[in-house]
Amino acid sequence: MSHNYSLLKLFKLGAVPALMSAVAIRQIVLVHTVGLSPWHGGGYGMFASIDRDERRVVTAQLIDCNHTQDFALQDIVADSPEVLGPEAYTHVSTFPTTAQLRRVGRRLLDSDDQIAEIYAANREQSCRSELQLQPWRLTYDGRAIAYEPLSAPVEVQP
Repeated sequence: MSHNYSLLKLFKLGAVPALMSAVAIRQIVLVHTVGLSPWHGGGYGMFASIDRDERRVVTAQLIDCNHTQDFALQDIVADSPEVLGPEAYTHVSTFPTTAQLRRVGRRLLDSDDQIAEIYAANREQSCRSELQLQPWRLTYDGRAIAYEPLSAPVEVQP
């Protein structure tokens, strides 16, 4: 009886700290490896970071034979929420994996008229177009506040 009681007491006392430690370690690993916002996945980093959802930016760059056009996905959310809704944008900026960036890029290629027109014109000219998406986060290094990329640009194919 006392052996079962001590095992149960050890489980009760050790399970909660172990679980909280596991959640915190997982969140820290995801922040540093795949760009998860410190405000998500357990949120332990939110007290020491200015990297919040509304401060993150995902940029898109459309490169074709004639020129390069830069635009922010936030503009598409504001102008065409049927192409990219606010929830989808928040999700991809908060947890910007390569697969999610490619999925959003393909959605843009399929449904944004401006991008589709540029792609069609370049196909007629036998010119290769390229759409690249890149997530950015706000940082503070003790001297200045600036945006830095979370990852290299992700190329999206139609």
